[in-house]
Amino acid sequence: DRPEPPRALRLSGRSGTSLSLAWEPGFNGGLPQHFLLRAEGPDAPPPPAALVTSGFALTLGGLRPATPYDVTVRARNARGESAPARLQAVTSAQREAPPPAREEPPEAPPGGAEAS
Repeated sequence: DRPEPPRALRLSGRSGTSLSLAWEPGFNGGLPQHFLLRAEGPDAPPPPAALVTSGFALTLGGLRPATPYDVTVRARNARGESAPARLQAVTSAQREAPPPAREEPPEAPPGGAEAS
């Protein structure tokens, strides 16, 4: 049999360029299954972002800040695909801040003693 749709699809985290999702698997139809995730949004370059995983959580990256996305997750096995589980989510307004600049140690004062 074809697998059942994923259940309890939820947003588990977000940033300016990513959405993290988690779900519970439905019945797998008695066969190994994996999941196809797709995010579609007004600014998404074609084709829409799509990823495949055998786990129950995944982060979709490469998205645009402050953009709404329609996310679908489908289960797939050797017999076909399930109906989609759907979620609407919006990325954060700002991109991640760059890492802080590394501070260089202060230089030795001029005329400092040198070890011999």
